[in-house]
Amino acid sequence: MLKNIIDKYRYFLLFTVSLCLSVIVFFSYAYPEGDETVFGFLKRYDVELSAPVKGRITHNGIAVSGMEVVRELSYGGYDKGEPIIDYALTDTNGEFSFNEVKVKSNAPGNIFGQDARLRQEIYIKKDLDEIKDGEDKYYWLWFISKNWTSVPYLNKFLLQLNADLNNKEVQHEVDLTQFGFRRDHPLLSICYWEDELITTYYGESMDVVINFNDLKN
Repeated sequence: MLKNIIDKYRYFLLFTVSLCLSVIVFFSYAYPEGDETVFGFLKRYDVELSAPVKGRITHNGIAVSGMEVVRELSYGGYDKGEPIIDYALTDTNGEFSFNEVKVKSNAPGNIFGQDARLRQEIYIKKDLDEIKDGEDKYYWLWFISKNWTSVPYLNKFLLQLNADLNNKEVQHEVDLTQFGFRRDHPLLSICYWEDELITTYYGESMDVVINFNDLKN
């Protein structure tokens, strides 16, 4: 009797199971930040949008106080990629800081969300009279796009956002292969760091920077 019922409704049962699985996959992708009341059975990951940040701003070597620094964080696996924006003002010594930012997301374990990008942007807006034709309207202290995995090696530079506003904007190519990432990971900044895993380039011709003092000319 039971076998006859199963045989009779086999295709209906298969369709129902398939539909339920499709709904689960759809909503876990559409709402990767999750809703514990509905999707509590789905694993949610701690995603570090930004490690703690510290830096110091100078102009011609003199500390700049009261300058606004903007941090803009966005992750494709959280809040539909909408940016989280906060601000800091430099103190009398030109120093500023931001706290760590973490969110919950099931995107890292989702087949559709594993490649969601995390963008970290930290910048200072230029005054209108400082913007020359073709120039960017920001002083970029940190601009990077990466996956969700936190990399302590990169995070240590977030504590060293020390820059003079006269610094030339450069592109640091960071070798992250030993941390499981691709070799040349681009990082845009006016901050200068010297490290064996970093190769720095300048200008449209992407000339390798051997000595940062050469950029002062």
